[in-house]
This record gives sequence, structure tokens and C-alpha cells, in this order.
Amino acid sequence: MASQELLVYVIAVLAYFVPYYIAVYRKAEGQHLVFWFNLLFGWTFFAWILLIIVALSLKGERHHHHRPTLSA
Repeated sequence: MASQELLVYVIAVLAYFVPYYIAVYRKAEGQHLVFWFNLLFGWTFFAWILLIIVALSLKGERHHHHRPTLSA
């Protein structure tokens, strides 16, 4: 029973920080802010959803598409 409880806690912690993981994956400019707001306010479902939206809308390196230039 203890290993099942531990697994539930690990999954809960991983799920709790999904907004931060999204910001890190996208290499967003405000990852540290997403982390702290998630840590402090992510326990409310409203803030958690809002942080996912913020993490997806922050400007990130993975979001930029560099077009190759033609040089003569």
C-alpha cells in the first residue's frame, strides 16, 4: 500500500508542475515566474489553468521559425 501511495504523490507533484514544464519545454522567457506562481498559487485549479495558458502564450525560442535566406 505504501508504494501505491508514493506513486500517487509522485504523479500529483508531476501534474502540479505541468505549467512550469510547458514553459521550460518552450524555452519561454518567463519560466522562473511561471515556476514561482505555480509553486505558490497552483494549488487552486483556476490559477493552475491560468498558468498553463500563460506558459503557452509566453514568447519562447521554440516558437520562432527562422526562414533560410538566399544569398547570391
